[in-house]
Amino acid sequence: MLPTFNLPTFQPSNLPTFQPSNLPTFQPSNLPTHEY
Repeated sequence: MLPTFNLPTFQPSNLPTFQPSNLPTFQPSNLPTHEY
């Protein structure tokens, strides 16, 4: 039983900071700066 494994700072279930589904900052589909 490790108390360090219970970190509320790391929750993949509730991570609003990293959402590949809603990432407006990185959109390879809409990158006007890098257009082949």
